[in-house]
Amino acid sequence: MAVGGVGDTMDPMSKVFEEAKKNPKMKKKLRVKAIFSLVLLVAFMGVIFITLGTLISSKQGHFLGMTQLDFLKLRARYGIFMMVLITAHLLMNRSIMKKEFELLFG
Repeated sequence: MAVGGVGDTMDPMSKVFEEAKKNPKMKKKLRVKAIFSLVLLVAFMGVIFITLGTLISSKQGHFLGMTQLDFLKLRARYGIFMMVLITAHLLMNRSIMKKEFELLFG
């Protein structure tokens, strides 16, 4: 028995992706979005590392040969990089977000 009483029906997003895979133009677009999502995920892992490094270096004085100030400088530069990635992600997915906002507020 499935959770939520859904039964054997496929997730709606899975259906959309299966349909899009059959269309070469949509497949290319999905591939670009998938690559971008992977880059964003890897960059997020960097955020976690920098945050932990900042916390550890603030308590111990250094972490992996870097001081707290070094981590704070890295964090500032990395923050700009993340803002660019997040802005690009939002632009790439603006049509999906528009539909989500319509559901939420409309």
